[in-house]
Amino acid sequence: MFYISILLQLLLSAAVASVSVSYNPKSICVLERSSVDFKCTFDYPYYSTLETTKWFKPEAHQKQDGTQVGISVYHSNTAEIHQLYKNRTAYANQDRNCSLQLHNVSKNDNGMYFFRFEYSNRGKYTGQGGIHLSVAVLPFRVTVKTQKENGHIHEGDSVTLTCGTENCTPKQKLFAWFKNQRLIPEATDIEFSISSVSHHDFGNYSCALKNSSSTSADEILLDVKYSPKNVEIAVLTSGKIQEGNSLTLICMSNANPLVTNYSWFLIKEANVSHIGFHREFFIKSASQKDDGQYFCIAKNDMGSQNSTVIALNVEVTIHQNFLLIATAVFLILMAVVMFGLIIRRIQITLKKQPTEQTPAATATEEIYENLRKSSESEGNFTKCVIYADLSLPPSTSDRPRCISQEGDTVIIYSLLSYKE
Repeated sequence: MFYISILLQLLLSAAVASVSVSYNPKSICVLERSSVDFKCTFDYPYYSTLETTKWFKPEAHQKQDGTQVGISVYHSNTAEIHQLYKNRTAYANQDRNCSLQLHNVSKNDNGMYFFRFEYSNRGKYTGQGGIHLSVAVLPFRVTVKTQKENGHIHEGDSVTLTCGTENCTPKQKLFAWFKNQRLIPEATDIEFSISSVSHHDFGNYSCALKNSSSTSADEILLDVKYSPKNVEIAVLTSGKIQEGNSLTLICMSNANPLVTNYSWFLIKEANVSHIGFHREFFIKSASQKDDGQYFCIAKNDMGSQNSTVIALNVEVTIHQNFLLIATAVFLILMAVVMFGLIIRRIQITLKKQPTEQTPAATATEEIYENLRKSSESEGNFTKCVIYADLSLPPSTSDRPRCISQEGDTVIIYSLLSYKE
C-alpha cells in the first residue's frame, strides 16, 4: 500500500510538471494593416485528452496578467470567437503547437494576448507572461535628438534623426530617408545620425519603409542655425548703368536665422564710406559721382560676412557726349577768335607807330593843287583828284591860305592829270 501511494504521487508530479505554455517573443511591434504571428508551444499529459484551445485578450478593466479571461480572439469552438476577431485569425492546429496568426491589425489590437487550454479530468492552464502586441500607427514621424538643452542646433552639433510611430517602430525593417524629397542612399536604418551638422544639412527630412511609398512620414525641418553664407550683391536696373537711370543694389545671403542687419560701403579713391543700412541700396538717378566699388555686410545672431566687392561704372550717354564736345569746340573757337583779335590789335598798334622822328607840326594842311599840261594835250589825259593830309611846319610864305574853323588846318587841293 505504501509503495502504491508513492507511485501515485510520482505519476501526479510528472503529470503536473508536463503542463506548460511557452511564448516567443514576449513583445511584438507590427505596422497597422499588417499581420502578426504569435509563436507558441504548449504541453499537457499524454494520457489526457485535449478538449478546448483558445487565445484571449483581457479587456481594459481586467487584470492584464492572464488571471482574468477576456474576449476570445480565437476559440476551438468558432461560435465563441469575438465579433472583432472573426475571420481575422489562423490557428496552427498542430499537436502542441499553439501559434496564432492575426491579420489586418489596428491600434485597437494593442494589448496582452494569452493562450489557454483545457484537457480531460477538468485540467485547465493559461500560459504565464503572454505576448504584448504594439501596433505602429502610421504615418511615421521623425524626431530630432541633440545634446543641446535648449534644442537649438548649431553648426558642428551632433544630431540623430529617428523614424518612429505613435506606439512603436518595427526595428527589423529596412528604412529609407529623404532630404527635401530626395533619397539619401546611405541611410537605411531606423536612425539617421549626423556627427557634425553644417548649413548644408539644413532642410526637410522624412522617412519611410524601404520600397514602400505608402508609409512615408511627414517632413520635419532640421533647423540648423548658422551665420550668413554666400553673401553677394545683385544689381537691378532698367537697362545699362547710364547716367540718369535708376538702379538698385541688393545684398543677398543665405543665413539662419534671417539677416537682421545690413551695412553698405563705397570705396572711392582709397576712401571707404558707409552709405546705407537696408537690404536694398537705391540710386534714383545715377551719375559719375556714383562710380566706385561697393560691398555690403550681412549680420545675424550667429555672426556676419562681407560680400564680394563689385565695381560700378556709370556710362555717359551719346547725347551728353555731343553736348560736351559741342561746348568744348565752341570754347576753343571763341578762344581762337579772341586770340586773333588780340594779334590784330597789336599789329594795328605797331603800324601806327612812326618809324622816324619828324619835326613837330603846328598845323595840318590839306593841299589841293591843279597840275595841268599844255592845253593841246589835255584830251589825252584823265583828270584825277588826289586828297592828301600834310603836316607842315609853320609857313612864312605869303601864299594865301584857307583857314578852317577848327584852327590852323589848311586844305590844299591838287588836280593831277595823267595819260591813259
